Amino acid sequence: MARITRGKGEGALFRVPADTSKPLKFWQATVELPPRNGERRRKFVRSKDKRVALTKLRELQKDLAKVGDLPTASQTLESWLRHWFDQIHSKRVRPKTIATQRGIIDNHIVPAIGSTRLDKLEPLHVRRMHDAITDKGLSSTTALQAHRILGTALRDAEREGRVTRNVTTLVDAPRRAQTNLAVLDLDAGVRILQESARPGDRMGSRWATALLTGARQGEVLGLEIDRVSDHLDLSWQLQRLTWAHGCNKSDPRQPTCPWKRGADCPQRFLDAPVDWEHRHLTGGLWLSRPKSAAGWRVIPLVDPLREIIERRIAVATAEPNPHGLVWTAEQKRTPQGVLLPLDGSPIDPRVDNAAWHELLQRAGVNDARLHDARHTTVDLLYEAEVPEAVITEIVGHSTIGMSRRYRSRGNQRALRDALTKMSKLLTVGTEPDLPQPQTDA
Repeated sequence: MARITRGKGEGALFRVPADTSKPLKFWQATVELPPRNGERRRKFVRSKDKRVALTKLRELQKDLAKVGDLPTASQTLESWLRHWFDQIHSKRVRPKTIATQRGIIDNHIVPAIGSTRLDKLEPLHVRRMHDAITDKGLSSTTALQAHRILGTALRDAEREGRVTRNVTTLVDAPRRAQTNLAVLDLDAGVRILQESARPGDRMGSRWATALLTGARQGEVLGLEIDRVSDHLDLSWQLQRLTWAHGCNKSDPRQPTCPWKRGADCPQRFLDAPVDWEHRHLTGGLWLSRPKSAAGWRVIPLVDPLREIIERRIAVATAEPNPHGLVWTAEQKRTPQGVLLPLDGSPIDPRVDNAAWHELLQRAGVNDARLHDARHTTVDLLYEAEVPEAVITEIVGHSTIGMSRRYRSRGNQRALRDALTKMSKLLTVGTEPDLPQPQTDA
């Protein structure tokens, strides 16, 4: 008698054991799945109740018809998240995003619901994750981030036929927490510029650039001398990125790397999308393209900022400067406290942040994040009655329409007039940058 091979989606229900004279153990339902590599694949479900087993069979057939395939083995959410993040998600997001989202997965999603079977996820598990995060005293914004990451992971799982639905779509996402940003007003901006213009402040021009252009921290620290002319070309930004372990990337059978940090791994690599433009400078510091087309912009350079930056460039070209940056790091000290000569290394963003808070303290203004200086720039532009469309162009805010990616870089004459108007609001005496001494302090 010829063997009958069932086709995709066809199912069967049978008793175990088949011998009715023996006690029933369970009813087993099976459905045929698409073969892989020429091998037959089936999905099984069991129940002691025949009607329940039959219902499960119908559900399997319905799910198979919807997504085209089903997993044959149970997989936990944690197992899927690890595979998804390393093999799928990390290839399409930037290194900074990779580090942030990996931390949320490790610290919040996996501890809360990681042991749950992927195909058994319910809306209550998503709400349990939300509660676990907020019960730690963290904001609802963190819960929202976790919700979005989980939603993306389940969306891809649904595409691959590992789940039949994305349960995050059945739960309301947490609301973003209200934050009160410390905004530096016009008066504070003037006082900061006056303080930074004092003789001997080597970074005074760096703070003037931030306040007069609204440029982000990475855009200022990554500005190269050859991108300064009648305009500031803010097409690259400096970032500190995290190295990933590469010791077992090519051969998983190799032993675990003895080094805890990826930066110390002999085969370290930067986990980043292949289409992401970046240039390595030194250590963990890189130059990268802005994350959006709106951030990649060219703005006119007008007085008084033109004169301030020209003075800084004159000093920068006379100092050691292997990377051709406008601003380089201060002199470093040995562990014994000996002051070393300038080496022209990039300014670490963490050191830059500390210097910013010290500046605010010296200027006698309220403490605020460095990024909040962009709000001050916008306030100054509005005070100068600059049109909103031009303000958006100057500070590089994105818009809803994707057409912005293809539009021109804006009316340079309008931008020049806007920056000139804003500069007239700030009557600040400037001093040239002073080279640092090359001897021990």
